[in-house]
Amino acid sequence: KRKATRAAQKIPRDYEELLRHSFLRECRLIRDFVIPAVLRVNIDQTQVAMQDTGGATYHPMGAKQVAVHGVDEKRAFTILAGVAADGTLLPFQAIYKGYTKASLPTSKSPRWDEAEKLGFRFNWGGHTYWSTQETMQDYVMNIIVPHFARAKDDLKLDAAQECILQLDCWSVHRSDEFRAWMEATYPWIMLDYVPGGCT
Repeated sequence: KRKATRAAQKIPRDYEELLRHSFLRECRLIRDFVIPAVLRVNIDQTQVAMQDTGGATYHPMGAKQVAVHGVDEKRAFTILAGVAADGTLLPFQAIYKGYTKASLPTSKSPRWDEAEKLGFRFNWGGHTYWSTQETMQDYVMNIIVPHFARAKDDLKLDAAQECILQLDCWSVHRSDEFRAWMEATYPWIMLDYVPGGCT
């Protein structure tokens, strides 16, 4: 049993029709460009609280005041994760609020070398810990593109083989700036948006 913390996102009334159109659009891309599962990646981001107290603790029954350490803790970061349609898990990107390396975990952190070897990315996002233009471009260049390049090499496909990047309608993802950058830099990566409220 979990305590409610915010209102749930509203599902569109016509969600079945929206999802059907989304499904058919992706089917057409897969068919027309012969895109194998490993070249179809879905990404999403989630907030991770640094300390989750849950707002509850053990205390004698009937107490008028119950103090909980860390209940006002608001620090968090974002994990951007991706998975290919064949089940391949991509390295994640962690985004922290801040402007320098000091806002990131230290390179002396346990298993840091392993994380680097696996291709995990640790980025600062300036005034926010959510995805920005800069962190999205970093994610595409250092995680998505290397994944697609390795997969194409393994399958002996042309470097210009089309791929699909499925993402939600987050403002940065659907911005003119991001879409123009993708079109100019990686025209072979087709963006496929999950309808708003349907992730």
